[in-house]
Amino acid sequence: MSDMIKSIKQIFTDQIFYVPDYQRGYAWEEQQCQDLIDDLELLRPETGRHYTGTLVVRSTDGNNSKPFIDANMQEYKSFDIIDGQQRLTTVVILLKAIYDQMLTLPQCKNLAPGLKDIYLYISDRNGQPFSKLKLGRDSQDFFENNILMLRSGSTGPLIRSHQRLLEASEKFTKFLLAKKISEDKNYPVWLQTFYGKVINQLKLILYPVTDELDAGVIFETMNDRGKPLTEMEKVKNHLLYLSAKLEVPDEDHPLNRRINETWKFVYEKLMFASLAGRANEDQLLRSHWLMAYNHDVSQWENARSIKSRFNLKTYHNRDKELLNDLLAYLDGLQKAAVAYCDIFSPHLPTAFNHFKDPLIRQQVILWSKKITRQGVRAAYIPLLIALHQEPDDSGQSYLEVVQLLEKFTFRVFTLKRTRSNAGQTSFFYLGYQFHQSHNSSWLVDEIGQLLILYSPKKEYENAFDNEKENWYEWNGINHFLYEYEHHLAGGRPVELTWETLTTRSRASSIEHILPQTPTDDAWLDRFSLEQRQRWTNDFANLTLTYDNSGLGNLRFSEKKGAPGKKGTYANSPLFVEKEIASYEDWNETSLLDRRNKLKVWALERWKVDVEPRPKQTQNTIESKVAYAEQFGFGEELDAIHKHLGRLGMWPTIRKGLQYRSPHNFRLSMFVIYIYSNGLGINFYPENFTTYPKVTIDEARELIGLKRGWNWLKPSDIPEFLEGLDRFEKRVKVQKSD
Repeated sequence: MSDMIKSIKQIFTDQIFYVPDYQRGYAWEEQQCQDLIDDLELLRPETGRHYTGTLVVRSTDGNNSKPFIDANMQEYKSFDIIDGQQRLTTVVILLKAIYDQMLTLPQCKNLAPGLKDIYLYISDRNGQPFSKLKLGRDSQDFFENNILMLRSGSTGPLIRSHQRLLEASEKFTKFLLAKKISEDKNYPVWLQTFYGKVINQLKLILYPVTDELDAGVIFETMNDRGKPLTEMEKVKNHLLYLSAKLEVPDEDHPLNRRINETWKFVYEKLMFASLAGRANEDQLLRSHWLMAYNHDVSQWENARSIKSRFNLKTYHNRDKELLNDLLAYLDGLQKAAVAYCDIFSPHLPTAFNHFKDPLIRQQVILWSKKITRQGVRAAYIPLLIALHQEPDDSGQSYLEVVQLLEKFTFRVFTLKRTRSNAGQTSFFYLGYQFHQSHNSSWLVDEIGQLLILYSPKKEYENAFDNEKENWYEWNGINHFLYEYEHHLAGGRPVELTWETLTTRSRASSIEHILPQTPTDDAWLDRFSLEQRQRWTNDFANLTLTYDNSGLGNLRFSEKKGAPGKKGTYANSPLFVEKEIASYEDWNETSLLDRRNKLKVWALERWKVDVEPRPKQTQNTIESKVAYAEQFGFGEELDAIHKHLGRLGMWPTIRKGLQYRSPHNFRLSMFVIYIYSNGLGINFYPENFTTYPKVTIDEARELIGLKRGWNWLKPSDIPEFLEGLDRFEKRVKVQKSD
């Protein structure tokens, strides 16, 4: 074991290290860098040692790679880092900071060239600088230009790993500069001692592996100092692992490059939209998966779901098909990243710039902002990603849907305060279906039905009549009054921005016209205690304001003021306050009038003209057929049921029709769901092996469905019936044999 323990100097001497592309970007944060500093400072010079972890490497020899030879014709061994790249990268960043300090100190200048040559960079045979540590494709240029300073023309960070590299460099530089001040004249000696600790007393267990193809798997099972892999990193690692295993001609195998390009693109997009981080990465992965592959969120298991979908066992001897499916996944993920950033950052100048109609694009941005003001709902994201990619690039369908979703958000979540996952399953399904069909008219109708299901017309109307509601504490009051301000503006510019409104406290942005604690007799004469309890926090008594503190407990005539009198309703830049100034007095009659005015406006503003669809009232085959008949395919559903009956399958009837194996009732064969525009069918070909001599591939081929979720438009159902007929004949042939 002792021969595996190596110092930093032993590790770097005559050796070059590469971080494979399947590895994560640089992930250490300030605390982990501080931990390294603390560990080094606690070491006794010369006698102490600090074991900082394991370095797992794989030699690149025998990989059709030639040894690196520098400008002096010296040969270097090359290794891929399987685990430990975070530690090694951090040490190199620290050594670069030490190198920069040495160059400023006459007592240390003689040490600088050796430090550079062993740990930082050398010259290749063309005389160009060549770094001793090569990061992955996403970060190498930034590392060399901004950290090692090998070339001029450095750029700012594009992805989160770039930012962390920069933060680590700044952390070590600040630490050394602070030491320079505290150590004063002793600083050169201290620096040399500290340098010796780094290169001689930091110890790593060097563990070599030889299996190239399994290196990625080894990497995934190991973590760097408490920084587990993100789901995005796990997916990238798995895809690159598959890329190494694929046996297809080189000209047909752009996968490795595409994986790296896609991840770089995704990280850069998220960074630009200020969405970098694990939470958004996870949500993007999930949303894209729910939209494109399986809308059933209960089956989503992060990176495991993607690994299960794309694996060598499933695609046995079908490498070309796997390659094409992986390329399609990458293309879809890249498009999803663009959509995701537009959804969450509609204020960016690039948002929705693929929509060709500028007026529609402007409206899409406007309504997207209205949703984000109330908190973007995670349930909408797969649907909005699907809409973002629709063939019609005018943006009209997206606009219609986002307007409906804003109404759903306000009525169901903001006003009614329904739980945050209400309608989630349905919205995931709608996103998946729209991605398959691009049927926007159907989609608009379905969302309308969902809206009136969760917020029926009468219930919505009655919500504004609750006299006991404390509307001042309502979390939607800002949005409600801000929308009213825009209504009164009638297209004219609004002085108050949403950003300004939300950065101020509620007390400074929402004015009680009748004060909360009136002291003036003018108020006390007009309102009894009971009336004040009724009206003080009612929405009729609330308004947006620029100067709440200046109005306070003044009587209404003083608050109202006159045009030109500063700090009054009449002279306010806000339309909502100017409207209040139109009232002669503020009493219960005024409040009733304004309440009615606001209610009428709100009922119109968030109105939907949709009639509820007839419900399925009975769980019988007959009722399901009758329900399907409303949409024109009742006979076809009845024919499917009869086909499956002849095969010995009879349904358990709930929301869907679950047909089980006649040979093992625990096994599902089909689950059929009825929708207004077709059938959704979950198909389990592996369970058809309960029929004698039937294979999985045979069941899939005969019936004509893919495993898992299938969407059948009414025009597709006859083909499905033909598939059932083929399978029925096959089973009959077996019986006769």
